[in-house]
Amino acid sequence: MTQPTTPFKLHAPNLSPDAAVTPSGDLPAEVAGRPASYFWKDMIHTGNNVHPAQGFSLSVDPDRLKRWAETGRQLLAAGVAIPINCDHSDAARDVVGYVKEFKLEGDRLLGLCQFIGDDAALMAARNLVSVGIDPDFTDGQARQWGEAIVHLALTPVPVVPDQDQFVQMPNAEGQMPNEGDETALPCTAEQLQTLRALIGEDAEAENCVSRIIEQLQSRDDSDSSAAPATDLQAELAAAREEIFSLSSRLPQPMPPEVQSAIAESATAKFDAAVNRGFLSPSARDQLVTILVHGGDGKANMIALSRAANPGGDRCVAMAIADVLLDNEPIPLGERTGLQAMSRQIPGDESSPIDQLRDYMTKIASVSG
Repeated sequence: MTQPTTPFKLHAPNLSPDAAVTPSGDLPAEVAGRPASYFWKDMIHTGNNVHPAQGFSLSVDPDRLKRWAETGRQLLAAGVAIPINCDHSDAARDVVGYVKEFKLEGDRLLGLCQFIGDDAALMAARNLVSVGIDPDFTDGQARQWGEAIVHLALTPVPVVPDQDQFVQMPNAEGQMPNEGDETALPCTAEQLQTLRALIGEDAEAENCVSRIIEQLQSRDDSDSSAAPATDLQAELAAAREEIFSLSSRLPQPMPPEVQSAIAESATAKFDAAVNRGFLSPSARDQLVTILVHGGDGKANMIALSRAANPGGDRCVAMAIADVLLDNEPIPLGERTGLQAMSRQIPGDESSPIDQLRDYMTKIASVSG
């Protein structure tokens, strides 16, 4: 496959732990007041590597590893920094350290990684590595270096699996950092004098810490001063739980077009109730203002959301509108049928026709 002509990045395996090698050069324990830690890590090995996304392959043989190692040493000697970044990012905030030395070990090319700050070392412990290679690297002084490793990246998704962890570098005496050191607690002269007065003997004695622990344990466990703090913690925990419970009842954000559709549908149902005579226009206006949207034009998210009606399949506004539409008003009081008034003049006898008319009117009244 044709070799790429632009910078490419390959993930490297780590086949076995590296032998402890004390590097040369100036490797400070601190950089700008932050702790610096050093780890050996294999960057790439011989074989054919294929990029999973871009599809190109890179064949690595011993001669190529040797050239990369020599070019890397020359870059460092010339003052060209080789950064260690996160996910091949060129942003300053993603730099966690620098490669300080190159070393060949069998079929692998190793780099001595300097991580600046405890957070950088922790980031390295959680990831594996990937190399960034420029096929024709030119530095800021227009010096041409040819094919060179220009950065090392931390990544959780290497192409080649089974990478081992970073191997921490021993110091000049062959010890790992903090190996053989006694645990020491920072203490000022004033604090030391106070300790001596409290424990009644030399605070530097071997049993100093034990004496302090004994005095602390001898205190009354039912110290009243601890009770308010405990009560406050309980109140805070209860308040957090109540806030979480209340927040879970709030309706979820609703897209504007959904708000508009539900508001229009609910308003239309209230209008239909008015048209059927089930609701007065003034009552309709009040219900729309309360349940749909107020005078400020903002939608009533609680009434228009199903979150306020967990037991139903509709929001509160739609449910109330449907109840009004399904509930036809029931007439109150008694209703009488058709009443007919007699046209007979008192004192006058009615004719048979008038009597028949009166009789038919009474029948019609009763049947109605």
